[in-house]
Amino acid sequence: MNEKALTSSSEYRVRYSEIDQMKFMYYGRYLEYFEMARTDMLRHIGLPYTEIEKNGFILPVLEAHVTYKRPAFYDDVLVVTSTIAGIPTVRMRIDYEVHNKTTGMLLATGYTEHAFMNPATQSVTRVPKIFADAMDAYFQTL
Repeated sequence: MNEKALTSSSEYRVRYSEIDQMKFMYYGRYLEYFEMARTDMLRHIGLPYTEIEKNGFILPVLEAHVTYKRPAFYDDVLVVTSTIAGIPTVRMRIDYEVHNKTTGMLLATGYTEHAFMNPATQSVTRVPKIFADAMDAYFQTL
């Protein structure tokens, strides 16, 4: 197994519209933050999601999981770290950690699993060359 990992961190501020009646960030928002961090990570390696689509692939979520540790509140700045361990072959798992930037406290962990798919045939494919090449280039900079 490849021991290299692609890791990227992004910061987001909890908006008032994202809190619930308990004054916590609504639990479903964590998956949205995962998505934002995932797209930021792809941009970080020079492969924005639009490029993946232009090359004839989509990246549907097959599974998502979140474990909540502590709540986030309005106006907190969150650091969402996303990690892909090694270069995937067919399925790709992205792990996430959400920390409060000010306190450093771990608020949530989770993961999403994806597969590359040809949208015309809706069939799963191996990881496309453009993606593997982008990850290889990133690993060469480490």
